[in-house]
Amino acid sequence: MIPIPQPVRASKSLKLSLILPFVALIALLTSALGMLWYWTGSNAVSALSEQVMQEKAERIALTVDRHLYPSSAVLEAAFPSGQSVPADIRGHIPALISRLWVASSLHTRPNDYVYYANVAGQGIALKRLAPELGQLRLKTQAGEHRSYFRLTGMHAEPVYESTETHLFEPRQRPWFKLAAESAEVIWTPAYIDFSAKDLVLTRARRILSGKGRLEGVVATDISLRALNEFVSQLHLSEHGRAFIIEADGSLIAATGMPNIRRREDGQLERLTAANSQDPLIQAVYDRIQSAFHAPTSGAAPGTALLEDAVHRNTRIAYRRLSLDSGQDWMAVVAVPHRDMLTGVYRHMVLVGSLGLLALLVAVVIGTRIFGAVANDMRSLTRAVRSVGQGEIDTPIDVQRRDEIGELAHNFHRMRHSLFTDPLTGASNRSALQHILATLTRPLPGQSMAAPFALLFVDLDRFKPLNDRWGHDNGDLALAEISLRLRNLLRPDDVVARLGGDEFILILRGVSDEAQVQAVRLKIEHALLQPLTSLQGVPEGETVTVGASVGQALYPRDAQDAQSLLKVADQDMYRNKTPSVR
Repeated sequence: MIPIPQPVRASKSLKLSLILPFVALIALLTSALGMLWYWTGSNAVSALSEQVMQEKAERIALTVDRHLYPSSAVLEAAFPSGQSVPADIRGHIPALISRLWVASSLHTRPNDYVYYANVAGQGIALKRLAPELGQLRLKTQAGEHRSYFRLTGMHAEPVYESTETHLFEPRQRPWFKLAAESAEVIWTPAYIDFSAKDLVLTRARRILSGKGRLEGVVATDISLRALNEFVSQLHLSEHGRAFIIEADGSLIAATGMPNIRRREDGQLERLTAANSQDPLIQAVYDRIQSAFHAPTSGAAPGTALLEDAVHRNTRIAYRRLSLDSGQDWMAVVAVPHRDMLTGVYRHMVLVGSLGLLALLVAVVIGTRIFGAVANDMRSLTRAVRSVGQGEIDTPIDVQRRDEIGELAHNFHRMRHSLFTDPLTGASNRSALQHILATLTRPLPGQSMAAPFALLFVDLDRFKPLNDRWGHDNGDLALAEISLRLRNLLRPDDVVARLGGDEFILILRGVSDEAQVQAVRLKIEHALLQPLTSLQGVPEGETVTVGASVGQALYPRDAQDAQSLLKVADQDMYRNKTPSVR
């Protein structure tokens, strides 16, 4: 028998010597591709950081709007449009005190000072010092000095405190002159209130008699201190800056600094980009100053790159604030590029080390690592792109415990912070704008987006609750009401807090009037139930609020976000009981 030759088995050392070059080559390719993916990831981080910076600039703009807008309600409460006013205030002082007390109760921060002066040189003003304490400032004749009185309530008897040593002539004040000559509500430029040591604006409008003659001017001061505090608390990188600046370089608010300062001679002065002693703020202002000369229509957010020798590669996001007040401000956020990519560079070093270690391990491990990293980076990049296009609910399918996982977690946390109301846990105004823009945007090839219903919910007795049980209980009530609304709706429906005691509900896919009415009834019934989260309510006593609900159907009633909100708001007002309007 002829023996059959047996196959020669290679030794383990020979196998290893043959495999190692391939393992090394594949490992090096894996490492190089991994570094390429992480470099792509750094671009995704840059895009995400720029998106977050733009959102912060937009958030500053919304805060400025919320800070200044309530002053119109304050003036209207003090002197309602069309209501006659006395030519001589001496016989009407108690009634005027009541109106000024109510007006200064609406938005005590910042509108705690409301005042009126007439063409005869008389004046009356109320400064709220505490919820039940006010200071009355009264001038009943043109030639007399203004007197100060202490008030412990709306109907309390004024208690004399002092008389000013200098003669205060309201008719010579800029706010009186500007308002007397204008048919519109006027604003003064930002100025330093030397008595309060604060930066303020004044909003005023003229008061006419029944025959159209000028009788006087009502005004209120708006402190800008809260804006500075808000900007200072914005979370940025170690070297980042956020600020609000006027066209001439004067600062309204800035990170880590006041908006006024005391000179060496003891006098107060405005802080500007030039005297702020902050080189980055000065350089950023010089870079974007030309944006103040662009047309104001649209006022869309902008971006820029600062590439001077000192602040190289500093990214800038800005939002121009051309307000109804006539102010021309800019909300600016600036972050050095190196701050954005610190974690990415650290991770690239880690990947390089893993690539070297991959020379000593199996090719499968290296491939699996590369595949996992690539998938997670793709997922993160898609999420960043989707959020940039307005799809703020895009999930982030990244489950890691390293820098990429931290980046995904921070992105999720920043997105939650930007689009969630911190008090109630509902979506905030910014999130609502994104959601409505997405829902009203037709899909490719379609002329109209999918139908949905929008409900405008306004609480009926929230202010009395606040007045009687305190603001802390008011906050608890808003949180409980938000939870009730979320429990009533489906998981993919939306509950958003528009502001104050107003909520917006979005019912996806609902186009039937009967369905909307059924939900409205559930909401009205649920909000009539006693509140259970309030503290300090005596046993046996119940507190309820109730609500008025308005509706709008897309596309039946309107095809854009603002029109839908307006239709629902008008419908809510029609449904509101006259006693709670």
